[in-house]
Amino acid sequence: MRGRHRRAGTRPRRREPSASTIALYTFGLLDPGMRPETWAEFSRRGIAVHGRSTDAPGFVARATGNPDREDVYEVGADFGPWGASELPLGLPDFAGHDPHVHIATLSLWRDVASARGFVYGGLHRDALRQRHDWFVKGPWPGHVLWAVEEGEQPVWSDGTSRLEALARDGDSADAFTFGSPWGRA
Repeated sequence: MRGRHRRAGTRPRRREPSASTIALYTFGLLDPGMRPETWAEFSRRGIAVHGRSTDAPGFVARATGNPDREDVYEVGADFGPWGASELPLGLPDFAGHDPHVHIATLSLWRDVASARGFVYGGLHRDALRQRHDWFVKGPWPGHVLWAVEEGEQPVWSDGTSRLEALARDGDSADAFTFGSPWGRA
């Protein structure tokens, strides 16, 4: 069996990582022209959606910072094992908008179907219907998914670099959207 044996004590190589979970990073620039009542509705819905994620089927964990105000954080804030938060500044053309006025999330899901079920179902689906009232439409995707091997911890820099790669190079097995072949698995 030529080519199939390995040296003692070495692990076999895998062509594809065996993922036990899926990471989901989302990023959006808030519309600076949002009226106060629109901002209030966005905040109300955002807090409700954020709270529901932990009860969603297939939810594993999410990056959390300040336990008193999980919905507010500063860029560079320490999220413990999730690393320091950062912005995807390598995205194309912010069209004059301040990238610091944003919403970003990083979460871990059992599989793509679980993440998709939460994003496109229930309260989050209802909120998505209003996204054009809240966010600036950029030339980049609003989310990126990737496989996380068992025992690995995704960090903010994983999300930002993968979103930048997705915007630059398109879908791949390492950075994909729900609409890609890997996202439909």
